[in-house]
Amino acid sequence: MKKRNKNQDQDQNQDQRRKKGRLRRIFDKVVSYLSGDKLIEWGVDRQLGFIFFVFLIICASIAWSLMVEQNLVKVQKNERALQELRISYQQRTLDLVGMNNRTRIDGLLKASGSKLHAPVKPPKRIELDK
Repeated sequence: MKKRNKNQDQDQNQDQRRKKGRLRRIFDKVVSYLSGDKLIEWGVDRQLGFIFFVFLIICASIAWSLMVEQNLVKVQKNERALQELRISYQQRTLDLVGMNNRTRIDGLLKASGSKLHAPVKPPKRIELDK
């Protein structure tokens, strides 16, 4: 029995060593990726300028799209304000066209207690000597 236990203990120790070896290899690979060794191995360090250029173009594209979106929001707000102003203008125009009658205006002036009244004499023409 002792031999079996010793054999089992040896097998377990070997299994543990294998697991530790696998974990160590995985850990080494992760460290090599994170430290940049793999990137240098692949030759990415020669392409850093191009990668930086592409990164700048992507950032510029994102910034441009955000600016365009902000401008579109401003245009929509301005269009709404312009539409409200047009409606207000049309309402005032209609009110003024309706008040075009002299008698109606006189009635409004009297109702408000104004001292203004329609002229009794027609206007005179003023001639200047040259």
